[in-house]
Amino acid sequence: MSMAPSRLGEQVAQRARLLAPAADAESTLALSDEAPAGSSSAAVREATAAAMERHQCDHYTRRPGIAPLCRAVAGQLAIDESQVTICGSVAEARYVAVRALAPGRTVYLPTPVPALYRPAVDFAGATIHPFDPLAELPAAQGGLLIVSNPSPVTGEVAPPALLQKLAAWAVSANLAVVADESVGPVRPDVAFVRLATLPGMAERTLTIGSFAAVPGLAAWQVSWVAGGKEIFPPVRDLKQTITICTAAASQYAALAAVQGSDSDEDSYAVGQAALLALLKRHSVACHRPDSLAFVVAQGVDSARLTAACRSAGLLVRDGAALGNPGTVRIAVPLEERANALAALDRGLHAYKGA
Repeated sequence: MSMAPSRLGEQVAQRARLLAPAADAESTLALSDEAPAGSSSAAVREATAAAMERHQCDHYTRRPGIAPLCRAVAGQLAIDESQVTICGSVAEARYVAVRALAPGRTVYLPTPVPALYRPAVDFAGATIHPFDPLAELPAAQGGLLIVSNPSPVTGEVAPPALLQKLAAWAVSANLAVVADESVGPVRPDVAFVRLATLPGMAERTLTIGSFAAVPGLAAWQVSWVAGGKEIFPPVRDLKQTITICTAAASQYAALAAVQGSDSDEDSYAVGQAALLALLKRHSVACHRPDSLAFVVAQGVDSARLTAACRSAGLLVRDGAALGNPGTVRIAVPLEERANALAALDRGLHAYKGA
């Protein structure tokens, strides 16, 4: 008996094709993720190794996460640590948030809708209602609003005035809210407002965050969720039911990062500036780069450009798979920058000459 492929299965297949061995796999560089490409620092690795030697990583941690890390996240948000749970990857945090909060609700997503949410919404049996946040907002009463800020699709940060508009609508329409604020770091000259800090939003908002300001932390598969006392418990409980707790080594890596000074926005900015300069030299337009994590080329044949870059030894992300056709997302290279830029240059030349 044949079965129709699920959206989740389609995304797994897309990922498998993306990761299939290239002709020269050993020299292929990956700039296809939403986090900058680089390794964690020696300090983070050494602190994690020390935690292992103290046997802090050979058993389950507290279900919400190790207390110092929960306290560190809570301190950033000015909330109680009991309102924080450490998750695995950002993908896990997004899944448990939607799976716990979406059933029986209409899910409102501003355009362009990030494709990464569709499998979880489908699995929850919910319906996506896309809308233009700059136009008149939908008539709603109850439901779930998901706001990705910065956007994992474009890298752009929502202006404060737009967030205030969405917050007022969420309150008047009695919407539960997921504020996905995991993409980062944000450029220091860009105004960034946490949605949960706006009037009436603290108790109705679940925030998803990461340690993206720290090079290499994405590879440790660690993120967090936090929220008000009404919206947070079902997400926390589902996360703990699925995985009990997040890998101890990843948590100690994140703790070492937040306790140290491992954020490297200067390096991110240099890498991003180099990417933007190269794309400008090839007359390729880009979305406004509010996040330092990646650059999004627009107005391109995304399939052809992705294939040309792959042939040149560079993996980038076809925007069609992200929900934004005609674009290509390129992560900021923190290591092997010269090689990555040279490969992108070759890919762009091949794309233009095809």
